[in-house]
Amino acid sequence: MLEASGIVTLLTDFGSADSYVGAMKGVILRLFARATIIDLAHGLQPYAILQAAFLLEGAWREFPSGTVHVAVVDPGVGGQRKALALSAGEHYFVGPDNGVFTFLPEEITEQVALDVPAEASATFHGRDVFAPAAAHLAGGASLASLGRPCTGLNRLAVAAEKVGESYRATVLHCDRFGNVVTNLPPRALPRLRSVNGRPLRPVRTYEDGADGEIVALLGSSGRVELAVRQASAQDRLQVRAMDTMLMT
Repeated sequence: MLEASGIVTLLTDFGSADSYVGAMKGVILRLFARATIIDLAHGLQPYAILQAAFLLEGAWREFPSGTVHVAVVDPGVGGQRKALALSAGEHYFVGPDNGVFTFLPEEITEQVALDVPAEASATFHGRDVFAPAAAHLAGGASLASLGRPCTGLNRLAVAAEKVGESYRATVLHCDRFGNVVTNLPPRALPRLRSVNGRPLRPVRTYEDGADGEIVALLGSSGRVELAVRQASAQDRLQVRAMDTMLMT
C-alpha cells in the first residue's frame, strides 16, 4: 500500500461561481483535517472529459508519491458509469470511469469500484462519493477498504484522424493565453502548413512568430499547440476544447 502524502488535488469543471468546489473541500477537511488541498483547475469547459484527462496528465507527476488526485468532470453522474479509486505510478486517483483517466499509465496497481451510499445525491458524487474517498486515502486508508476490486478502465480514443495528406485534430485545451493544444502527433509538426484553411508555420518558440501569424510548436506538455505571438490563437481560429480542426 502507498504511504499517503496527505495531499489532495482537485480538478473539476465546476468553476468558481458556485459553492461546489468549496463543499468538496469541506467534506475532505471534515474527514481528514490535516489534508493539504491543491486546486489544479476548475475553469474547464463543462463536460469536456478529454480536456480534464489532458490537464490531469500535465500535473500529477509533479506531486509527491502518495498524493490523491480527484478529477470530476462527470456528465454521467448518477448513471451507469462506475465511481473509481485506483493507484498508478505511486499515486492515487479518484473519479468517474468516463475517460478522465485516459492518460494514466497502462499499469494500474490496484483499482476499486467505490461504494455509493444510499443517501448520496444522484447529482453530486463529487461531494458525496469522491471527496470522502479522497479524504480516507489521504488519511492512510487502503483502497480495499473503500469498495470492491474491479478491472478495466474507460480510456478515450485520442489519436488524430488521418484524412488523406491532412489530419483531423482535436483541441485538447485552450490556455488563458489563447494557445490551442492539440492531439496532433509531434512527428507531423515539421510538415504543417495550414489549419482550417489558414496559413500555419512550424516554429520552436512563441517569439519566433511574426505579429499576427498563427504558428505551431511543441509545447511544454510535449504536444503540438497553435499560438499567435502575444495574442490568442483561440480567438483567431474560433475554437474551444473538444472542437476539431483540419490541419495540413
